[in-house]
Amino acid sequence: MDEFLVIVLEKAKNKFPFITNEKVIGSIKFILSVAFIIVLGYVFFNYVPFIAKYDHYVIATNSMEPVINVGDIVIINTDVTYDDLEEGQIIAFYADIRGDGKEEVVVHYLYSITATDGVRKYRTIPQISDDIDPWILEDSDIVGFHTGTIPKIGPFLLFAQSTIGRIVIIADVIVIYVLLSLFPSSKKPKKSVKPIENENQKTEDES
Repeated sequence: MDEFLVIVLEKAKNKFPFITNEKVIGSIKFILSVAFIIVLGYVFFNYVPFIAKYDHYVIATNSMEPVINVGDIVIINTDVTYDDLEEGQIIAFYADIRGDGKEEVVVHYLYSITATDGVRKYRTIPQISDDIDPWILEDSDIVGFHTGTIPKIGPFLLFAQSTIGRIVIIADVIVIYVLLSLFPSSKKPKKSVKPIENENQKTEDES
């Protein structure tokens, strides 16, 4: 990565000769480093097979409390095999919960699985009620099955994914970098140590 940054900076110097100030170079290197980390993270989480099969969703309602609470993040394995789904599992699926024609991701228990003419039908149920959900799902509605929960950081994640949140985070990073750059380095230059002359050699020289 350092070699890549050096090459980029050298090309920038050749194209823009005014880029000679060390602080300017340091700022450019910092920005490029942050951009590189962001791109690397995006590629890692979206294209590495083992990681890319997982998705996450922020819980916005209390239908699964106290097992999964509002503000929790659920990790969903989207590499689902329908034949392996079992009643009692927590699954994520698409459903029109408001009756407005817009489907949203819901996380509930899988209540039952039936097959009619080779087509599987799924019914689900929430934690807080004994009433089965009104919708009837098929394979295409299933997002995946629940593999883990991260408590209480959902609101922060939603904020970080919003446009304003991203601007605030980037601004915070820049401000922190500027503040740190205002403080001089605490490293002191090493004192030069004069070589100690050999006494025998000194005596010979004087003689």
